[in-house]
Amino acid sequence: MPCVIEETTGHVDKTHILSFQRPPRPDYQSPFLQRIQIVFGHRYFGYLGNAVAVANVLSVCVSITCVINCVFIFYYLLEMSLKILALGLKRYISYPSNIFDGLLTVVLMVLEVSTFAVYGFPHRGWRPEMLGLLSLWDMVRLANMLIVFRFLRIIPNIKFMSLVASTLLDLVKNIRSFAGILVVVFYAFAIVGMELFRGAITPTGSISGVNATNATLQCGTFEQLQYWPNNFDDFAASLVTLWDVMVVNNWQVFLDAYSRYSSPWSKLYFVSWWLISSVIWVNLFIALLLENFIHKWDRLCHRPSLSEVEYQMTMELMFRDVLEEPTEEELIEKLHQHPHMHLCR
Repeated sequence: MPCVIEETTGHVDKTHILSFQRPPRPDYQSPFLQRIQIVFGHRYFGYLGNAVAVANVLSVCVSITCVINCVFIFYYLLEMSLKILALGLKRYISYPSNIFDGLLTVVLMVLEVSTFAVYGFPHRGWRPEMLGLLSLWDMVRLANMLIVFRFLRIIPNIKFMSLVASTLLDLVKNIRSFAGILVVVFYAFAIVGMELFRGAITPTGSISGVNATNATLQCGTFEQLQYWPNNFDDFAASLVTLWDVMVVNNWQVFLDAYSRYSSPWSKLYFVSWWLISSVIWVNLFIALLLENFIHKWDRLCHRPSLSEVEYQMTMELMFRDVLEEPTEEELIEKLHQHPHMHLCR
């Protein structure tokens, strides 16, 4: 039975390792192709592509001509072709960053060729911005702005940036249950608010009349700010009102208005919602974020977690006065008495 378990475990480990193994690079026999493979498969070639992407983004932000844009697109095509030659097609598409770069390059090339086909080769005085709100030229500029996402590839190579990015990604993955609790609380408070305050606040007169008498109202009140849509007459309006109170957007105005229109006891409802959503929930969210970050930081620095340290220190303090270390003579005597050890006296 143990042999079967060991064989199964070894097979699972090998399968797990092989599943994450990237395809091998092509084996070229020509020395020239081998040199090309070494040069253009190096990480410094990727750094050069990031530098070119910086220049492309700066040119788009400042000003760009069709000739400069063609130069950048030609470089991206050349980079993609050389990487496929050096890494092989299967290994090239095994990297998500290469897939993004390749798709972006194809989109840029298609847009540029379409621009030439529709407008012809640009000449002096050509104004593509006058040809519509979103012309092909504008689409090329928007696609060029996506080049900035190429810099996301450098995050795993920087220790602290990788730590922060992985913390945020794990938080997004594990926040579903946490956000689900907030949705349930939102729903419960919205239903209770509709039962308590439905129809409590109604606009006084028409909108034009309110605007005409707006100057006579006290500044900062519910009526002067025209917060009439923030009510509990329906479920959607209730969610908006609760959101405004949660982000503390003039929440004192809501407390004053509902205490005047309904009852002073309505403040208990809004204060309870503020404590649960804005205080407790936000602090729990920050605690979850810090806990995830500290856990990853300890793993990155090869430190034991805080719970393990506390447990070890507690056990040590519990038995420090009871346990006594044996002397050297006692250890040697025990070793001599061991049935499987034959020591020379």
